[in-house]
Amino acid sequence: MKKVFYFFVFATLLMAGCSKDDHEPQPPQATIENITGVTSVAQGGFVTLSANITSSLPTTITWLVDGQTVTGATGETFEFSSNQTGEHIITLSVVNDDGTATDQITITVYSLIDFENVGANYLAGPTSSGENLYSDFGAGQYIGYEDPSGLKMTIIEATHWLTGELTHEFSNGGIAISRWNDMSTEGPDNECSVYYRDAETGKGGYDGSETFAVVFNGFSGINPSISFSDENAEGTFYYCWFANTTYAALSMKNGDSFSKKFELGDWFKLTVNAYDKNGNPTGTSVEFYLADFRTSTSPGIVTEWTKVDLTPLGSNVHSIKFDFDSSDAGEWGMNTPGYFCFDNLAFIKN
Repeated sequence: MKKVFYFFVFATLLMAGCSKDDHEPQPPQATIENITGVTSVAQGGFVTLSANITSSLPTTITWLVDGQTVTGATGETFEFSSNQTGEHIITLSVVNDDGTATDQITITVYSLIDFENVGANYLAGPTSSGENLYSDFGAGQYIGYEDPSGLKMTIIEATHWLTGELTHEFSNGGIAISRWNDMSTEGPDNECSVYYRDAETGKGGYDGSETFAVVFNGFSGINPSISFSDENAEGTFYYCWFANTTYAALSMKNGDSFSKKFELGDWFKLTVNAYDKNGNPTGTSVEFYLADFRTSTSPGIVTEWTKVDLTPLGSNVHSIKFDFDSSDAGEWGMNTPGYFCFDNLAFIKN
């Protein structure tokens, strides 16, 4: 009887052991799906991520940003946002009783200059002629703007043709900030207007916003530029939105006393060049046609805000400079008014 009992106990233990050994561990599988579909975003913007999980057992979800657990982020959907520029590693960790699965994605947060919060003293005025961009305006003349992000843009200083003194004049060239979008007045007295009006807001900036920058090539021979205020700073410029000014657009559309009406074969081109902190060229220049009549199927005069990729300029850019060229040129250079507008400049400082 004892032999039967011992045999029964041994068989039971053996079966239990085999049952335990036969258990196949079933750790979870997990991947991150980028719902928003972008891997770079402006400061304060959002990227929505989703956890795709396969598990036969209950799971615990944790989201981490740069190795730090995000409090309360335990669901399958995670909205990432940060005001800290640079690359951020988002990690998904999924745990069940049999193991752990992780996945990662890198999101770059960049600075975005949209000019919407600039003070009134920086705005071209009091009319679209931009009287405060010239030295004879007196007290309150605008000579430049430095964004809190560290980029600066100015009115070029050069010798005044009448006084012989160094003065800041928009006629020298430079970058002004504007909210004007008079699309009907021709000529330089409307030099601060963008050739665009949003259908919903009636405003001239990109995406229905109000404020933007106006660039004029000027007569000083110095290219208007944007640069970091820190002489040693460099970075990457991602993109910007470009548009025509009303002065340039109507000049090309109708012709005027200085410039021809554009026809088949004509063009007006903007070139963006980049330089490092030592003044050496970086990357590859970016070209954008503000008007293109080179062929019968060319798009003509740009009448909308257009996104332009600036990443070919390189990753060690200290300054960018703007240059213009046109099919309408003569003995004294380009006849087409050398203006354009930009908005929503995206970049990151190294």
